[in-house]
Amino acid sequence: MGRVFHLLLLILICSQIAFGQDYGAQAPAQYSDRPAQYILGSNDVLLITVNLWGHVQKPGIYSIPSAFGIVDLLSSAGGPLGTARLNDVRIIRKNQEVITVNLEEFIKTGNKDLLVPLQPGDVIIVSGSISSIFRNVVSFVRDLAIIANVILIASRIK
Repeated sequence: MGRVFHLLLLILICSQIAFGQDYGAQAPAQYSDRPAQYILGSNDVLLITVNLWGHVQKPGIYSIPSAFGIVDLLSSAGGPLGTARLNDVRIIRKNQEVITVNLEEFIKTGNKDLLVPLQPGDVIIVSGSISSIFRNVVSFVRDLAIIANVILIASRIK
Protein backbone atom coordinates (compact mmCIF):
# COMPACT_ATOMS: atom_id res chain seq x y z
CA MET A 1 0.00 0.00 0.00
CA GLY A 2 2.83 2.42 0.85
CA ARG A 3 4.48 1.89 -2.54
CA VAL A 4 1.27 2.66 -4.41
CA PHE A 5 0.71 5.84 -2.36
CA HIS A 6 4.25 7.06 -3.03
CA LEU A 7 3.86 6.24 -6.71
CA LEU A 8 0.59 8.16 -6.96
CA LEU A 9 2.16 11.11 -5.14
CA LEU A 10 5.09 11.07 -7.58
CA ILE A 11 2.70 11.01 -10.55
CA LEU A 12 0.78 13.98 -9.12
CA ILE A 13 3.98 15.97 -8.63
CA CYS A 14 5.21 15.11 -12.13
CA SER A 15 1.90 16.13 -13.70
CA GLN A 16 1.99 19.51 -11.93
CA ILE A 17 5.53 20.05 -13.18
CA ALA A 18 4.63 18.96 -16.71
CA PHE A 19 1.51 21.03 -17.03
CA GLY A 20 2.75 24.03 -15.02
CA GLN A 21 -0.36 24.45 -12.93
CA ASP A 22 -0.39 27.43 -10.60
CA TYR A 23 -3.51 27.49 -8.47
CA GLY A 24 -2.51 30.63 -6.60
CA ALA A 25 -2.54 33.09 -9.51
CA GLN A 26 -6.07 34.45 -9.85
CA ALA A 27 -7.40 37.80 -10.90
CA PRO A 28 -8.57 40.02 -8.06
CA ALA A 29 -12.34 39.64 -7.66
CA GLN A 30 -12.86 43.41 -7.65
CA TYR A 31 -11.70 43.67 -11.31
CA SER A 32 -12.68 40.33 -12.80
CA ASP A 33 -16.23 41.13 -13.90
CA ARG A 34 -15.97 44.87 -14.58
CA PRO A 35 -15.21 46.39 -17.95
CA ALA A 36 -12.02 48.42 -18.27
CA GLN A 37 -12.39 51.81 -16.66
CA TYR A 38 -10.59 54.62 -14.90
CA ILE A 39 -10.20 54.31 -11.14
CA LEU A 40 -9.39 57.09 -8.69
CA GLY A 41 -6.48 55.90 -6.57
CA SER A 42 -4.79 57.33 -3.49
CA ASN A 43 -3.75 60.98 -3.68
CA ASP A 44 -6.37 61.47 -6.41
CA VAL A 45 -4.25 59.67 -9.02
CA LEU A 46 -6.22 58.47 -12.02
CA LEU A 47 -5.60 54.72 -12.51
CA ILE A 48 -6.25 52.47 -15.48
CA THR A 49 -6.38 48.67 -15.46
CA VAL A 50 -4.25 46.77 -17.98
CA ASN A 51 -3.25 43.13 -18.41
CA LEU A 52 0.41 42.16 -18.79
CA TRP A 53 1.15 38.70 -20.21
CA GLY A 54 4.19 36.78 -21.30
CA HIS A 55 7.86 36.85 -20.58
CA VAL A 56 8.00 39.27 -17.64
CA GLN A 57 8.91 38.68 -14.00
CA LYS A 58 5.35 39.20 -12.68
CA PRO A 59 2.60 39.00 -15.31
CA GLY A 60 -0.92 39.91 -14.21
CA ILE A 61 -3.56 42.59 -13.93
CA TYR A 62 -2.18 46.01 -13.04
CA SER A 63 -3.91 49.21 -11.96
CA ILE A 64 -1.40 51.84 -12.97
CA PRO A 65 -1.41 55.64 -13.08
CA SER A 66 -2.84 56.83 -16.39
CA ALA A 67 0.45 58.65 -17.08
CA PHE A 68 2.42 55.37 -16.97
CA GLY A 69 3.87 54.10 -20.21
CA ILE A 70 4.81 50.60 -21.27
CA VAL A 71 8.34 50.95 -19.83
CA ASP A 72 6.90 51.99 -16.45
CA LEU A 73 4.51 49.02 -16.55
CA LEU A 74 7.29 46.55 -17.34
CA SER A 75 9.39 48.06 -14.55
CA SER A 76 6.48 47.63 -12.11
CA ALA A 77 6.30 43.99 -13.16
CA GLY A 78 9.97 43.42 -12.34
CA GLY A 79 11.17 43.79 -15.91
CA PRO A 80 11.30 41.41 -18.85
CA LEU A 81 12.73 37.91 -18.59
CA GLY A 82 15.92 37.06 -20.43
CA THR A 83 13.80 35.11 -22.93
CA ALA A 84 11.67 38.16 -23.87
CA ARG A 85 11.60 39.47 -27.44
CA LEU A 86 11.60 43.20 -26.82
CA ASN A 87 11.47 44.02 -30.52
CA ASP A 88 7.96 42.54 -30.76
CA VAL A 89 5.87 43.69 -27.77
CA ARG A 90 2.19 43.78 -28.70
CA ILE A 91 -0.58 45.93 -27.30
CA ILE A 92 -4.11 44.71 -27.99
CA ARG A 93 -6.78 47.38 -27.61
CA LYS A 94 -10.44 46.89 -26.71
CA ASN A 95 -11.36 47.72 -30.33
CA GLN A 96 -9.20 44.72 -31.43
CA GLU A 97 -6.46 46.99 -32.76
CA VAL A 98 -3.02 45.37 -32.41
CA ILE A 99 -0.03 47.68 -32.02
CA THR A 100 3.55 46.42 -32.17
CA VAL A 101 6.11 48.27 -30.06
CA ASN A 102 9.86 47.86 -30.58
CA LEU A 103 11.27 48.36 -27.08
CA GLU A 104 14.67 47.12 -28.21
CA GLU A 105 14.91 50.06 -30.62
CA PHE A 106 13.73 52.43 -27.88
CA ILE A 107 16.46 51.14 -25.57
CA LYS A 108 19.09 51.68 -28.28
CA THR A 109 17.95 55.14 -29.39
CA GLY A 110 15.92 56.61 -26.53
CA ASN A 111 13.34 57.74 -29.12
CA LYS A 112 10.10 58.18 -27.13
CA ASP A 113 8.11 58.39 -30.38
CA LEU A 114 8.44 54.58 -30.56
CA LEU A 115 6.34 54.24 -27.40
CA VAL A 116 2.54 54.14 -27.41
CA PRO A 117 0.42 55.53 -24.53
CA LEU A 118 -1.49 52.82 -22.66
CA GLN A 119 -5.29 52.85 -22.47
CA PRO A 120 -7.74 51.19 -20.07
CA GLY A 121 -8.27 47.54 -20.92
CA ASP A 122 -5.08 47.16 -22.96
CA VAL A 123 -3.51 43.71 -23.06
CA ILE A 124 0.27 43.91 -23.33
CA ILE A 125 1.98 40.73 -24.54
CA VAL A 126 5.73 40.27 -24.25
CA SER A 127 6.55 37.35 -26.54
CA GLY A 128 9.32 34.86 -25.97
CA SER A 129 12.17 34.01 -28.28
CA ILE A 130 12.03 30.95 -30.53
CA SER A 131 14.72 29.27 -28.42
CA SER A 132 12.60 29.69 -25.26
CA ILE A 133 9.58 28.16 -27.01
CA PHE A 134 11.71 25.23 -28.20
CA ARG A 135 13.10 24.81 -24.68
CA ASN A 136 9.54 24.74 -23.26
CA VAL A 137 8.42 22.11 -25.77
CA VAL A 138 11.45 19.93 -25.02
CA SER A 139 10.81 20.30 -21.26
CA PHE A 140 7.16 19.34 -21.73
CA VAL A 141 8.07 16.23 -23.76
CA ARG A 142 10.69 15.31 -21.14
CA ASP A 143 8.11 15.60 -18.36
CA LEU A 144 5.63 13.47 -20.30
CA ALA A 145 8.35 10.83 -20.77
CA ILE A 146 8.99 10.83 -17.01
CA ILE A 147 5.28 10.35 -16.29
CA ALA A 148 5.05 7.54 -18.85
CA ASN A 149 8.11 5.90 -17.31
CA VAL A 150 6.59 6.10 -13.80
CA ILE A 151 3.35 4.55 -15.07
CA LEU A 152 5.31 1.76 -16.79
CA ILE A 153 7.26 1.04 -13.61
CA ALA A 154 4.05 1.07 -11.56
CA SER A 155 2.41 -1.43 -13.89
CA ARG A 156 5.41 -3.78 -13.46
CA ILE A 157 5.25 -3.57 -9.62
CA LYS A 158 1.82 -5.23 -9.48
